[in-house]
Amino acid sequence: MKIEVKEVDSVKVIKLTGQVRISTQNEFKDLLDNVAKENEGKPVVISMDGVAYMNSAGLGIIIDTYKKFKEKKGRMILCNLTPDITKLFEVTRLDRFIEIYDTENEALASLN
Repeated sequence: MKIEVKEVDSVKVIKLTGQVRISTQNEFKDLLDNVAKENEGKPVVISMDGVAYMNSAGLGIIIDTYKKFKEKKGRMILCNLTPDITKLFEVTRLDRFIEIYDTENEALASLN
């Protein structure tokens, strides 16, 4: 799993690249745990255009991270999902409560 972090108007934008599968899910969990811990009470945009595959454990990790942000009055916003990952969120109906935008610009605009 590769991570790139940048700031846009004091909002962290985290770009993920790689696959979330059995061999990488612990790394993915640690990564998102750290993101949640370091950004308590703040919004974070997670760009997932580089994530080509995600297993069910990856979905669980996303849900746990989303809850951590909610508990600390922050926001976790996803954007740039690939078609396969988008379908995964739709089938599991996670797209109904997790904020998901098509582009990074749309995700950042939602914060205004």
